[in-house]
Amino acid sequence: MSRSALPPPPATTAEGMLEREDGNRIFWDEAGAPDGVPTLYLHGGPGGRLTPGHRRNVPEDRARIIALSQRGAGRSTPSAGAPGPVDLSALTAAHLVADLEALREHLGVDAWIVQGVSWGSTLALAYAQAHPERVLGVVLFAVTSTSRREVDWITEGVGALYPEAWDAFAAFAEERAGFDRRDRSPQRLRLVEAYRRMLVAEDPDLVDAAVRAWTTWEDAHIAIGGGGPSEPSAPPRDTPVTEHARGFARQVTHVWAHDGFVADWAVPFGAAPGSGLLGGVHRLQGIPGVLIHGRRDVSGPTLTAWELHRAWPGSELIVVEEEGHGGPIMAEHWREAMERLVDGARRARPVVS
Repeated sequence: MSRSALPPPPATTAEGMLEREDGNRIFWDEAGAPDGVPTLYLHGGPGGRLTPGHRRNVPEDRARIIALSQRGAGRSTPSAGAPGPVDLSALTAAHLVADLEALREHLGVDAWIVQGVSWGSTLALAYAQAHPERVLGVVLFAVTSTSRREVDWITEGVGALYPEAWDAFAAFAEERAGFDRRDRSPQRLRLVEAYRRMLVAEDPDLVDAAVRAWTTWEDAHIAIGGGGPSEPSAPPRDTPVTEHARGFARQVTHVWAHDGFVADWAVPFGAAPGSGLLGGVHRLQGIPGVLIHGRRDVSGPTLTAWELHRAWPGSELIVVEEEGHGGPIMAEHWREAMERLVDGARRARPVVS
């Protein structure tokens, strides 16, 4: 089925704001069948938009379709994209996972199927490892684990494929933040850290110039094979930088500069320090998982999806040869995976609430 032939997404049936003890307010909404199998959708980014299209990928007649704007993004407050100085210290994987568990309790959900797109797949893996008893199944789309290898590739290594765009991207950081592309020492200033510093600077002109440079680079490397489902376009040169674009760039660089805050995530679960999310995959034993990835995803090579699949017995890996960081064929596989997992959960647990 072509994307243009898809029906409109189901309308929301409820929405609200979840109050967190640190002052964050998390926007959530739901659609579908109130007594259906609960499902949770995690958008990309960090800092991506919560758009209604994801609801098309879940059977609305037998699933309770729950989603949220992750802290700092979308309709959640405070916004990471607000003008002026921002404090992102409470934006970590641990805070985000705690938000998900608080939302589950708030909505009276016993367990749910968790879906994650791009960065959302990292967050889904982190949540599933922390709370496997609350997870009925996992669907990951454009699979990432936000390891240092992945971050260094997407910010520096992939420049080998886009040398013109990367040269402009790096040159801006060399001029404004002291990045040195010739420095290969372990102590060097990483390019993602240079942008992180600029994006939280006190100079609003520097912040917005860095937003333009960052999002222009994002648009360049994510364009192959269908583009990402939640990435913003760079603001046109003659228009103001939007709050969304500013928040997206701030949150991405903050989280990526800290390697997703997941380098040692699995240590409490018996993994070696620095093993990242792949070290905790044993926690997912018995949980069905479907991993959907595009072969042409140059921003996130298929290697991570393959490594995760090999470490996760019983998982299914679907590689779509002709698409990249998203696309209609991948979305069709997503819909089919959710149909199977929802129906499987209904057979195993006729009443899930």
